[in-house]
Amino acid sequence: MNHMKRKDNYPLISVIVPVYNGEKYLEYCANSILKQDYDNIELIIVDDGSKDDSNMLAKKIAASDKRVTLINQKNSGVSVARNNGIKHARGKYVTFIDVDDYINEDYISYFYSLIKNNNAQIALTPQLRKFNNQTIDEIVEEIPEKIEVWSGQKTAQQMLYYNIVISPCNKIISMDLIRKNNLEYNTSLSFGEGFNFSLDCFQRADKVAVGRRKVYNYRVDNPNSVMTKISLKLITGSLEAQKCIRENLVNATPEMIKACQYANWHTCYDCLNTIVGSKSIKKYKKEYKMLKKICRKDSHLVIGAPISKINKLKGLMYFISPYLTARIINHFRIRKFTIEQ
Repeated sequence: MNHMKRKDNYPLISVIVPVYNGEKYLEYCANSILKQDYDNIELIIVDDGSKDDSNMLAKKIAASDKRVTLINQKNSGVSVARNNGIKHARGKYVTFIDVDDYINEDYISYFYSLIKNNNAQIALTPQLRKFNNQTIDEIVEEIPEKIEVWSGQKTAQQMLYYNIVISPCNKIISMDLIRKNNLEYNTSLSFGEGFNFSLDCFQRADKVAVGRRKVYNYRVDNPNSVMTKISLKLITGSLEAQKCIRENLVNATPEMIKACQYANWHTCYDCLNTIVGSKSIKKYKKEYKMLKKICRKDSHLVIGAPISKINKLKGLMYFISPYLTARIINHFRIRKFTIEQ
C-alpha cells in the first residue's frame, strides 16, 4: 500500500501504549508505530508510574515527534492506563499495542483498508506473529489473504472458542462504538481485562472485517510478563474474568452460552498448564485438584465446537489424563513459566 499522507479522507487513528517498567522495549515499539506508512496517527504513551527509565525515554520520544502524547499516572494497572488513553484519544479509530511488542509498517493502513472497504466498525486478524530476541529480525512468512465480514456475535463466539487472539491488541476499533456504548476496561479484573473489553466491543458491532495477514508481532520472551509468572492471583483472576464475561453477555443465545462454557474450560486448562509448567502443584494443591477435575469433566465441550483438530485432540487427551496432557503441552511451549515471588 502506498504511503498514506495526512489527508481529510484518512482519519486520525489513535495508538495507545501502556507502559510499566518497559525501558528495554519502549523505543523499538514506538519506532514501529511512528514509522507507519499511514501518516495520520497519534501515539499516546501512558506511563503507569514506571520505576525504571521508561518515563525519560517517553519524554524523549514525545519531544522528537509532535504526534506523540505522554500521559503520566500513578501506578494503577494496565486497565486504568488504557482507559486513560481512551479518554484522551482524538482519533476516529483506536488500537492498543503492548510495549514489549511491535507492529509491521503497514499495520494501520492494512486494518484501515479493511474497515473502509467493508464499512466495518472493527478490523482484526485472528493470529499474530510470535517472536523472541533471536527471531525478531526474521523474515515474516507470507499468509494467503482471505477477507471476510463477520457479525459482532460471530466474532465474539470465535474469540470465545479461541480462534481469535484474546489480547486487546491486533485490532482497530471505532471510537464511536466505544463511546456510544460507554465501553472501558474493567479495572476490577486482574487478568482477562482485554478479553472482556474485546468481547464488549464485538457484541455491539454490526460488522467486523477479518483479514489473515500477520501484522502484529507478539513477544514471548519477556521474563517480566504477567503471563509467565504463576500466582494464585493469576488463577483466581482468570476464572473471575470468565465469570464476568458470562454475566455481561449482550445477547445470551444458546450458542453464546455454549461458547462461554468452552472458554471457561479453555481457561481452566490454561491455568492447569501453568501450574504444571511451573512445577508448583504442591504449592497450589487445592487449585490444581479443582482445575484437573474441570479439565476432565468438561472436555466433552470440544465435541461439535468450531475449533481445529489439534484442539479437539487436546480435549480427548485432557479426558484421559489432564496431568500428562499438561506435561506434553509445556514441553513444546515457547514461553516457559516461573513462580511469582
